[in-house]
Amino acid sequence: MKLAATDFDGTFAPHRQPVPASNIEAVAKWQAAGNKFGICTGRGLSLIEFELRKYPALHPDYLVCNNGAVIVNDKREFLSSLCFTETLVKGMLRLPLIRQTKNPMRLLTETDMYLLDTGSSIEFGLVIPMETLTFERAASMEKVVQLSMRCGSVEEAEAVTAEVTKAFPEVIGNINRNYIDFNLKDANKRDGLCRLLEVSGWQPEETLFIGDDQNDLPAVKYFHGYTVETAEPFMKEAATKVYPSVGDMLLSHL
Repeated sequence: MKLAATDFDGTFAPHRQPVPASNIEAVAKWQAAGNKFGICTGRGLSLIEFELRKYPALHPDYLVCNNGAVIVNDKREFLSSLCFTETLVKGMLRLPLIRQTKNPMRLLTETDMYLLDTGSSIEFGLVIPMETLTFERAASMEKVVQLSMRCGSVEEAEAVTAEVTKAFPEVIGNINRNYIDFNLKDANKRDGLCRLLEVSGWQPEETLFIGDDQNDLPAVKYFHGYTVETAEPFMKEAATKVYPSVGDMLLSHL
């Protein structure tokens, strides 16, 4: 048995485009051969489920969500969660860089996603309906696994991440283009996949990972993974091989 894990946005689904039918067909062949397939994403569970409902023929064996903070099996049973403490949530929400009015923000729990009432007029660009929380109510939410911010540029995202992680060393900023996902330090796609193998008991003869951006880099390096032709040059330099699509990677390893 082999195990494959793919990033979703920009990798399995090209940016702002649907998942190609050829990728879904390749997944079916991969699973029919007795292999495992899953999605390893920065999206929360509700958001990736919203997307997957568009593809009824696609049946992932697992989902690694929130950059590795939340892991579920094919029945959507929780296998692992890395939740913020109440003290950490309240402390981060008091930070001026977080409690700002320029950039839109989201708060994600194990199961749900909310907008934070920052006063920003910028949209996150998501069609899924979300309840808006005041900062006061957000501070009382339970099972928080992620705070996300959309910045104006990659450079701003990197600067904000540096300041927030300096104030809260137990937090990591997973950057994907101009978006930051703040998670607990052990929440990254590399460690999330390692936890999946540990809690599932699976012992694949080969683990394949493919991604296209900065938050995929640790997993690409650790698993000697792959990237797609549309990825940034730094990803192509780190990858073992560059494939036209996820489907091409899967079929080449059957």
